[in-house]
Amino acid sequence: MVKLAAADTVLLCLALACCGTAVVGDNVPERVDVDLFVMSKCPDALYAETVLDPALQELKDILSFNMHFIGVKQEDGTYACKHGPTECAGNVQQLCVQLHSPPSQRYDWLYKFVLCSNRQGLDGIGTFATATSCLKEASVPFAPGTKMVGCMYGPGHDELLQQDMHNTAALGVQTSATIQVDGNTICVRDAGEWKECPAGSEPENFKQILCATYAAKNKGHMPPACRPSLAVA
Repeated sequence: MVKLAAADTVLLCLALACCGTAVVGDNVPERVDVDLFVMSKCPDALYAETVLDPALQELKDILSFNMHFIGVKQEDGTYACKHGPTECAGNVQQLCVQLHSPPSQRYDWLYKFVLCSNRQGLDGIGTFATATSCLKEASVPFAPGTKMVGCMYGPGHDELLQQDMHNTAALGVQTSATIQVDGNTICVRDAGEWKECPAGSEPENFKQILCATYAAKNKGHMPPACRPSLAVA
């Protein structure tokens, strides 16, 4: 007989409380929204992105993933990047990859690009060399890759970042890195510590949260990747 472990039952109940009852029209599954709020050169962001990676990679087919960037508001109402102009460049690069990545490729193109950028070290994030090499490593095809590079270095990239940082501020998110699932903060990495993580901060905890939320939104349906995470013999 299959039973839910006590901790997993709590996770599932939390997801049900957050998400309510979802109607799935024409049996089309509802994806789980994952929003990651960061600064591209923030050490806490790089750490969180690494820890979150296994869950995102395994569950990419059930997720709707988006990145958002945190700025420092200036007296004139614009936003600056805490770690300097090269962080702004890194933010823009990641935004442009996201802009030209369809939802089905958000992990394979965007997140792989981010992880590749992080491996170049803080000094490498935001450089042209990193952008080109990481697009190649993420196996981004020529046509969307050309659009991404045009976005990064063409007109309008400053406005793109300003709008994104404005939107983040409007949501009240101030800490890099903040992880939200379906609009609810599930964990924060700040000053080298995990905070506000009631369900845990290990890769398996993130997987459990995502699986439980998906089940709550889809009338209990569980994709194969989630079944070992929530059910035990």
